[in-house]
Amino acid sequence: FEPPYQNLNYNYESLKSIPIKLKIMTPVSTKKNEVYDGQILKFRTLANVKYNKKIILKQNEIITARVETYTTPGMNGIPAQIIVDDFKVKGIDNSNLKSTYIKKGANLSLLVYPIKWALTPIPGAGSLTNFIFGGNAKITRRDTVTLYYYPEWK
Repeated sequence: FEPPYQNLNYNYESLKSIPIKLKIMTPVSTKKNEVYDGQILKFRTLANVKYNKKIILKQNEIITARVETYTTPGMNGIPAQIIVDDFKVKGIDNSNLKSTYIKKGANLSLLVYPIKWALTPIPGAGSLTNFIFGGNAKITRRDTVTLYYYPEWK
């Protein structure tokens, strides 16, 4: 593996950004071990992206990214999550992108914890909620991933 790109020299003087909207080409989920750390995902652009009246990315252009981290659903309703970063956009330096995308599953902990506390007076009953797991994280074709390109960052 090559380590992810780290930009340590941001110039925040300009906040002008250009959104880049993407859709995943092959959906992934934490449900059936379809995702793993370091996995390369392919996305496509939804529309032409313009800067100064010039097209810098065409519609349906392929952009790759890497799964930086994923977690499985946890006990007590804690959701799974998929963190995607290290987007490779043709003609755009990573130091000009704000690109981390996080997708979480259903968070059931707000439902589980009140039940857990209500059952606490009954010995051992509160522990039964430990077996309620949160939802799986899925990146589907219905999800729109938005990157932000900052052309004036140096």
